[in-house]
Amino acid sequence: MENRDWMYTGRPSQAQITREWMDKTEKFLDHAFKEAKGVRDMFCPCSDCENKNRKTRQVMVQHLCKYGFMPNYTRWVYHGEAYRPREEAMIQQLEAFDGDGGVAGWLGDYADATFVERPTEDEDEEEPEPSAKAFFAMLESAQKHLHEKTIVSQLDAIGRLLRLKSQHNMTRACFDAMMSIIGGLLPEGHHLSGSLYESTRLLRALKMPYE
Repeated sequence: MENRDWMYTGRPSQAQITREWMDKTEKFLDHAFKEAKGVRDMFCPCSDCENKNRKTRQVMVQHLCKYGFMPNYTRWVYHGEAYRPREEAMIQQLEAFDGDGGVAGWLGDYADATFVERPTEDEDEEEPEPSAKAFFAMLESAQKHLHEKTIVSQLDAIGRLLRLKSQHNMTRACFDAMMSIIGGLLPEGHHLSGSLYESTRLLRALKMPYE
């Protein structure tokens, strides 16, 4: 991966922004909105939004100039980049998962790991180990859109709602009722879980503990 220190060294403060930072930020936005294929707004990676709020390109530029990029966002997983982590990094992150920070927080620390090259046609493809299976299932859920009209993933949506439950100490009945109402408002064919049981079962299947 290319060196992206410029994201942070090129903007030590709002009053100190280098030409390199401006040029490469424009290229980042070109890449992100091209990958989004006509989507008007995307998750903003500034240190205030932290990929939790959707903004238009114009507002995103203003936010990045004002707040800078969020820490450690050198692998642009919310803006068109995916990756394959080294098994050791997968195990550490799967065991350390605590549900905080959204999908970027769960997956972002894999960014600097050494990628595992997939076998070529001349090589035998071995069955993935359980930890690898869990990660690839997690990645699939992280890339599965909640429904066809959004880029929010199934995993991110479930993670946010479980975090809301924890923050407000919701009962199981309250959470299930909320999920039922939200599910009824989403387009047909959506991938949102219908209950606390289904949501936590997905996390446990991905080796993500939930308390």
